[in-house]
Amino acid sequence: MKTTTQLTQRTLTLTAGAAIALGGLVIGANPASAQLGTPAGISSDSDDNYPGPGSGCFIDNDCTLQGSLDYLTVGGDFFDVNAAETGYEYFTNTATGSSISQFMFEIAGFASENTFGIFNQSGLKLEIFNGSDTSKDVSMVSFFTGGTVTSVTQGHPDNGGGIALQTVENFGNVFGFYITSPQGTFYSDDSKNPNGIRHSAIYQGDGSFDMDLPGKQPGLFTDNEFIVAFEDKYQGSDWDYNDLVVMVESVEPEPVPEPSLILGLGAMAGSLFATRKRKRS
Repeated sequence: MKTTTQLTQRTLTLTAGAAIALGGLVIGANPASAQLGTPAGISSDSDDNYPGPGSGCFIDNDCTLQGSLDYLTVGGDFFDVNAAETGYEYFTNTATGSSISQFMFEIAGFASENTFGIFNQSGLKLEIFNGSDTSKDVSMVSFFTGGTVTSVTQGHPDNGGGIALQTVENFGNVFGFYITSPQGTFYSDDSKNPNGIRHSAIYQGDGSFDMDLPGKQPGLFTDNEFIVAFEDKYQGSDWDYNDLVVMVESVEPEPVPEPSLILGLGAMAGSLFATRKRKRS
């Protein structure tokens, strides 16, 4: 694949379709310990403010995350959105070519103001989609040796086209996802959210069914593809996780050591240092 630089490039492509939100877990933690917005998990109540097609919904009187993903699943239903949530928090890119993210749908009062992107553990952010993006829009994120990352977001012709470019240096290739709304920024890393509440829900394909995304031909939902759904409110949230939904491909979960493991390694290093010091004295 040609590049405009001599650096090695790894590319992640993101496709925009519609916005939805779910809660995410930390890799390395027990998924059962993560908390969605309510004890019952993702809300199954349809929002009366979004009654059907034209308001971001695909179905009359069912704007739930479950109903919307079922609608986009070919020949059957999507996974149970509560039982199948993976709990993943961080990812790394696996592609040597391109990886696509598609904006799937957005059912949110903040739709025109929400932004979506990736962040690293140092706090750097790269915006991928913003309030002007809609379903069918796509973004390609490229990771270069040296840590530079770029995103090229392509508007679908039905949405007026247009290209937006973003670049961040010293980013690396381990990242999580975030949404910024008028109520703040929420992350796939639960520890960064108010009270540790999960604002993202992340689902991994298993190759058992096709999905028919807006503006695309139906295709198999494979194990290197993930659907990321977000809840964009903290105060007054309905916890429906359908505020922004994106499909991401050519990524894999990145394990994050648990705090107890990190402390244990620190103690071990201290012990080795003390032993060496005693031997020299």
